[in-house]
Amino acid sequence: VPFQISNEGASLFSFLSGRGRIGRRFATRFWETESTLGRNRELLIIICKKWHVAKRLLERIRQTTNVPAIEYLFNEEQTPLPDLGGIQKTLGKRTRHRRALMRMLFDYYETDRLIVCMDPGNLDLLEDFAEDRSVTQMLEIQCDFSEEYLIGHAMRVGLAGEQTASETLDRLLPTIRNEMTFESDRIGDAGFEHLKRIKESAELDENAQALAGFLNVSDDKAREIADIDYLFAD
Repeated sequence: VPFQISNEGASLFSFLSGRGRIGRRFATRFWETESTLGRNRELLIIICKKWHVAKRLLERIRQTTNVPAIEYLFNEEQTPLPDLGGIQKTLGKRTRHRRALMRMLFDYYETDRLIVCMDPGNLDLLEDFAEDRSVTQMLEIQCDFSEEYLIGHAMRVGLAGEQTASETLDRLLPTIRNEMTFESDRIGDAGFEHLKRIKESAELDENAQALAGFLNVSDDKAREIADIDYLFAD
């Protein structure tokens, strides 16, 4: 019986065994497939400590673009979400299966671009999504914090009550303010590749320019979105 000897056996064995060592000999493992949003997808994250400010901007973006937008899904359990088989029911499940949840939302809305809101304290989530093979765009909204807002925040999170003495609040407020500044500094120090910032104290044109880069829209469209008189109102 004649044999065609091409002498590729040694090199073929080396190639396949080498692929096996790094988990690429055959198809992608199911847990690797489930753990990424997708190379061609773009996740846009609005980061803001004042949730009502981010929600106003998100609603404006929703009105002027066709990009699906979801509010603080990792911070507010009552955030409206489609039925995804139970993975969306609790904050614990959403956080634990964060990439699978986001991938399912991309599939549900049949889109390659999705906007969500996150709290600056969710640095671990931001870092996780930034490391994904998809593109992660971030827009941090830096707000000014009045004493009235800080007092309200302290009451909402249980650090103060209606009967808390003014002397106690005077000692507490600088600590809360420093904590918020620290969270923003950590985001800046993380070195995210696609991070833009808009500021309450900045001019409209400056904020519109950052928004245009975040949404990949024209300067005129970004200015239309950013031109909200009550955006930063408490």
